[in-house]
Amino acid sequence: MTRRGARWQPCERGGAPIEFALAVGLLLLPIAALVSVFPTWVERQSMARVAAREAARAVVLADSWDTGVLTAMERAERVAANHGIDSADLRMVMDGALARGASVTATASVEIPISVVPGFGSTGGFTWTVTHTERVDDYRSLP
Repeated sequence: MTRRGARWQPCERGGAPIEFALAVGLLLLPIAALVSVFPTWVERQSMARVAAREAARAVVLADSWDTGVLTAMERAERVAANHGIDSADLRMVMDGALARGASVTATASVEIPISVVPGFGSTGGFTWTVTHTERVDDYRSLP
């Protein structure tokens, strides 16, 4: 308040710095945090797609179901390692049959964190699930 004449009048100066601090704190920081985490989400979704595709293909090309599943799990873990993701964050489930004309379905589920703070880790998260189906060749010779 300032003194103008004989009466006190309210002063309208000084509101902009407070509004700027509130705008940065309440609007820009949450948006910046979301934008910084978005590439992690896309990378993990892409990794799950590649892992499911490689795993299904490994089983279809294997000589037996057990050998195919082992190869599929190894390939999925390698894909996760190549993307810098812990293999504990990836779960693979194989379904189907290794017979002529049959289908093999690989389901990959990956944990996607909501926020990642370098040096502190991640908080919260959700699971992203992807399936990929490969058909066994009709004219394939099986043992």
